[in-house]
Amino acid sequence: MDELFLLPSIPVAMPRAYWLFPMKEILSTMLMLIEPSEVEFARIMSEMDAASSNDYDMEIINSLYRNNAMVLPHRRYALLTGEFRSESHAKYLGSEIEPWDPARAYNEAKLVHFSDWPLPKPWLHIDEELRLELQPNCTNTTGDAVDCTARIIWNSFYTDFQMKRKEICS
Repeated sequence: MDELFLLPSIPVAMPRAYWLFPMKEILSTMLMLIEPSEVEFARIMSEMDAASSNDYDMEIINSLYRNNAMVLPHRRYALLTGEFRSESHAKYLGSEIEPWDPARAYNEAKLVHFSDWPLPKPWLHIDEELRLELQPNCTNTTGDAVDCTARIIWNSFYTDFQMKRKEICS
């Protein structure tokens, strides 16, 4: 993602929260390129001090930057794990007609964010039965073939996380 540092100077660059679009035209805080600035830091701190207990990072940042941030493309920079479980991928693809290719989306992604409600984040205890219940369905392709690519990739997010955590934290 080093290429992001070659962007023009701007206080903040962020992708849209594509999964909420067009109902909510807001930016996602899962990836933020922030130019260091005492002025902007003071603005953010002031907004945080004024925030209610129901305001989270996305509300605070969007109140400041929704209309003047550089918008990064979400494809490549902001993929949710839940996208692999979704029935429709039009919001991610930005197209009703482009076919969903889970392997391509995975290979293009530079950042994948764990978001699979009601499944908890992988650093919390995940009931294996619930994970298996919520895993993506395999799809029928032409003929009798079944495609489980989305399921395999999605499960690998969770199994790889657990394996790496065990390696590092054990």
